[in-house]
Amino acid sequence: MVRFPVAALAAVAGMVGGLCHAQTSVALSGTVDVGVRHVKNGRLGSIDSEVSGANTTSKLVVQVRESLGNGLSAGVYLDSTLLGDTGAVNTPFWDRRATVSLSHDRFGEIRLGRDWAPTHLLWSELDPFITLGIAGANSFRSVFASQALGQAFGVSTDANQLNPTLRIANTAQYFLPTGLGGVHGSLLVSAGEGGSAGAGAAKTDGGRLAWRGERLMVGVAQVTTRNANAGRDFTDRVWGASYEFKVVKVSVGQRQWRYGMDKTTNTLVAALVPLGFGDLKFTLVRADQQGATAALSANDATLIGAGYVHHLSKRTALYAHASRIANKGGASFSVAGGPAVSRVATAVNYFGGQRSTAFESGIRHNF
Repeated sequence: MVRFPVAALAAVAGMVGGLCHAQTSVALSGTVDVGVRHVKNGRLGSIDSEVSGANTTSKLVVQVRESLGNGLSAGVYLDSTLLGDTGAVNTPFWDRRATVSLSHDRFGEIRLGRDWAPTHLLWSELDPFITLGIAGANSFRSVFASQALGQAFGVSTDANQLNPTLRIANTAQYFLPTGLGGVHGSLLVSAGEGGSAGAGAAKTDGGRLAWRGERLMVGVAQVTTRNANAGRDFTDRVWGASYEFKVVKVSVGQRQWRYGMDKTTNTLVAALVPLGFGDLKFTLVRADQQGATAALSANDATLIGAGYVHHLSKRTALYAHASRIANKGGASFSVAGGPAVSRVATAVNYFGGQRSTAFESGIRHNF
């Protein structure tokens, strides 16, 4: 007969009991943000519309966390876009995030599923409009090479060329633990599963590394899509910094997209000014495009935006934004929600070199 010390038996019983009684929490939250928008696209006229998610994305979020003891926990995060103006949802339903994870206080987190691109997370942190609405820094976001349409990057109907700059499916990620003196970051890979990026199966790799102090934040991030069209990689790279002065938070950064001979460099300078129950926001984003010819390289654009958010409570806010996009050469960028534009010089709605101006105002409530 083997005898175990009473203390050892008590320790084992305590561990088993802790596992059997692991605490699980389930939380439901979200946002409904609906506003009205007016967009004028040069000589093509204007359109008035109702929109969703101009200040904060309208969404439904389910979070599950189970404490497994000894600093270890498991989690599930499901995040779905809701279109507050119509009541519709996106496809897939959990389009923003759908992940399961194991995390440890000392060793970090392993996360699997559909998640945000590391480059988008850093870019959104630098932008006071968090890349949303008519003044968001994603106004020049492009995921295609389309020299035939008159600019280095632009809209294309070939979904197989799509490269993820917002969210990536089928990912495996490692996140650094907290408590590293302000250093935080992650590494990401996605196998692609034999599919195309346009089908939501992109073979990608990348990561993010940043440091945050009491007032200063600096960071870099990169994501590379390995199965882009014709075997050419698509590279999405971000670097930038922000500093919180006593009366204003200032951000500067760049985001660069490379695809073959095409390159777009977006330079951001922005400011956020807290004002009692509200926040003033200002941004300037310059898109510098370079392509195979001098004409393509001349197709640049500039976004100027301003906004004010008034907090009625911790959950409810009113907001108003204004913006203007000025195109140069054959560039045909426009604010979303206006008359349809074309980058083809012979088209009736050709928009090269014109301006797009917009205003929006709405209500946002977090629950």
